[in-house]
Amino acid sequence: MTSEFATTNVYTIRQIDSHKTVLSEKQVEAVSSEAAAKQLKQVVDETDKIEVTLNGETVNEMGVSYWKQRIRRR
Repeated sequence: MTSEFATTNVYTIRQIDSHKTVLSEKQVEAVSSEAAAKQLKQVVDETDKIEVTLNGETVNEMGVSYWKQRIRRR
């Protein structure tokens, strides 16, 4: 159960291609890395994986198909 006073953090969402090039980077405020990933509205065509970082450390990493099926749920 999430408290109504849950603290938020600033996460960075990176879209990375198969050559490890960062195609897109966006900062969002969220209560968790999964909540941060849910704020991503679309994925760049060449994206191979989505990485969510907090304070420069990777805290969540997922493939595009996982994001489409489990996170985006559209």
